[in-house]
Amino acid sequence: MQKIIGIVTLYYPDIQSVAENILSYLNELDTLILWENTPKAESKIEELLSLLPSDKIELRTSGKNEGLGKPFNESILFAQNASADFLLTMDQDSCFSVGDFQKYSSLVSSELAPSKGIFAPNRNLHDENSENFVEIRTAISSGTLYPLSVFSKIGTFTDDFFVYMIDIEFCLRAAKNGIKTYCVAPIQMLHSEGYKTMTKSGLNINNYSAQSTYYIIRNTILTWKLYPEYTYKTDKRSFFKYKIIYRLLKLVFEKSRYRKLKAILLGLCHGYKQKSGQFEIK
Repeated sequence: MQKIIGIVTLYYPDIQSVAENILSYLNELDTLILWENTPKAESKIEELLSLLPSDKIELRTSGKNEGLGKPFNESILFAQNASADFLLTMDQDSCFSVGDFQKYSSLVSSELAPSKGIFAPNRNLHDENSENFVEIRTAISSGTLYPLSVFSKIGTFTDDFFVYMIDIEFCLRAAKNGIKTYCVAPIQMLHSEGYKTMTKSGLNINNYSAQSTYYIIRNTILTWKLYPEYTYKTDKRSFFKYKIIYRLLKLVFEKSRYRKLKAILLGLCHGYKQKSGQFEIK
């Protein structure tokens, strides 16, 4: 029986829906670390804890938003000390259908699984009837199972990235060291992203914050520079089309336009000048 430690980061969560999401995979975990990124004065963590079995939960918080790097890395240390086999990283808005996480963990632990690899659920990327393990270039952190042995070989997550691209950078670093990432095709995970709204004209608006906008842009460019061998022209064209040009055009429909414009420009500047460190858009 494989031992799995999980980590889910919480940021102004909808308590009821997050509790339901967590219960879709909690039974298969040895321990789930709840990392509260909501500022302490606005935290509703006690309400969430009342809906979950206390013997499975480890609560961590510093009273402020620590992004993903620090929570993930402290969870790695916790998992190593607990002699776990895998670390599961989850977003608060992700869940599995009934029984799917049990099947997922069984497949990853079976003799069918590649001996060295990072494993991610299917997010409508592959036919569910294809082979169980399909090699992919990268995976988002939510729903991903990382063997603890991977961290011993290539190190932990990049704290400096704070949020966006931290998972992509890790997968590319793993690939550079001969560790592949696999989609477990039969396992679907439900995942929502951003705070999308639609204008009267039918235009989809993501409504990312200024800080998120900054990290998406800066970290993408830094990743290109770190792993040019895994960066394709199509990636760059898509990035500039959707993350820069379309993003600029859509700002007219969003609040805090000046701060978000500043975030785009600083993200580009700091990415190409390779500036690092946590950043707040004032």
